Amino acid sequence: RRLIHQYNCIGCHILENKGGFIRKYYQNPALAPPSLNGEGEKVQANWLFGFLKSPIPVRPWFRVRMPTFGLSDEEANLLVDYFNGLSKVKIPYVYFDEKKIPEGHLKAARTMFSKDYFDCLSCHQQGDRKPEGPPEGWAPDLTMAKKRLNPHWVLKWLRDPQKVQPGTTMPSFYPEGPEDILGGKDDKQIEALRDYIMVLGRTGSAGVGDG
Repeated sequence: RRLIHQYNCIGCHILENKGGFIRKYYQNPALAPPSLNGEGEKVQANWLFGFLKSPIPVRPWFRVRMPTFGLSDEEANLLVDYFNGLSKVKIPYVYFDEKKIPEGHLKAARTMFSKDYFDCLSCHQQGDRKPEGPPEGWAPDLTMAKKRLNPHWVLKWLRDPQKVQPGTTMPSFYPEGPEDILGGKDDKQIEALRDYIMVLGRTGSAGVGDG
């Protein structure tokens, strides 16, 4: 908490339900610095450490950029532990094993990603592929998910985005997902979407097969 106040993180971000003072100057809340409530559960610890050391744009089209503070390794580790502690994360490092993806999941997820179903890429960037509409409506690059997001959090997010982040523009597709995908079972569909998202960032992912 001393580091958080030292670097005035809560001047831009909401953390422990406090701060985010700069947000009042944004007419569109979607363009404001994001809330960091639940960040320890959301992102992978190794990604967060690297981001704190050398921030990269998660939404490159935003004008506001996370500054580089020149944190020492000790400070970055302390902050990672702090975020994990707030989210009560007991196992901070995760590994997603692509070899364990059930047969049919990737094919089902590609179908749900399509314009005929959830049309995910109308909002989300995927590598060099830009979404439709003005940039203020765009969502984060999904090819970053493999290294950035905790796969367990992705399941929670897909099941009920509003519960995880009240006010998010991410639509909720569940309960009662498509009846013609994976037997109409919500849990299976959510797992399939997670599996697909977690392989989009790998080399050659444009040709992801039916693993």
